[in-house]
Amino acid sequence: MTDTAQTQRHPAYGEILRLDELLDIACVRDDADRTLFFASHQACEIWFAVVLRHLDEARQALLDGDGIPAAEHLERLPHIMEVITNHIDILGTLAPRSFDEIRATLGTSSGFQSAQYREIEYLCGARDRRFLNISGLTEAERDRLLDRLAQKSLSSVFVEYRDSVPPASLPARRVRDALRTFDNSVRVWQERHAEVAELFLGAQRGTAGSTGAAYLRRSAARTMFPEVFPDQWRPFGGEQDRRAPALAARIPSSELPVQRRVQG
Repeated sequence: MTDTAQTQRHPAYGEILRLDELLDIACVRDDADRTLFFASHQACEIWFAVVLRHLDEARQALLDGDGIPAAEHLERLPHIMEVITNHIDILGTLAPRSFDEIRATLGTSSGFQSAQYREIEYLCGARDRRFLNISGLTEAERDRLLDRLAQKSLSSVFVEYRDSVPPASLPARRVRDALRTFDNSVRVWQERHAEVAELFLGAQRGTAGSTGAAYLRRSAARTMFPEVFPDQWRPFGGEQDRRAPALAARIPSSELPVQRRVQG
């Protein structure tokens, strides 16, 4: 009698990772520079999906009143953002002529249209509804963003959790520290992104119509968690605005390529 355990075939590494499918749809069979450009962006989107998953888990843990797993999920995120920042550094190794040639084939598509990154902002608490109106988003992507707006943000959920536990709660302090570290890691990524944009584009506008590096630098000036760090919401005019977070750190409409209006 054959032992089933001995004859059972376990999936190989490539099968578990579904590499044939992944590489079939990835842009890895073009020339070397285009492969680098598109693979870097695709990898960032995969990591954005991982970030979203961790933020969702942290938010749910706080809703359940459990700060420890929330902190554990959040504490991984700065390491992920460091990897994403490294992808930007990789793009900076392209020769300017090669970058210009690739950019000329993009039309109006741009990382500015990343629905997943807008989800990250909305989930965290940085909720500028004008991003619903930018061109290049599908209806399904807009629906996802509207769903995020209908939920309590991680920022507001943490404030509720913090106010429900003793002032000296170690889990609450740990979560707050993790939010701050993640917040700072996002800013590092935005600043580095701005540097690379300036390297290749100078003061040119982005392919989707944003102000490129200027927009990235202005974004880096605001926190992702306005209810947690209200003193870090700075209007782009320069002076501190202590009013409601939604009124501060507003990105000027001139820097957003708004194309349409979305109800909801």
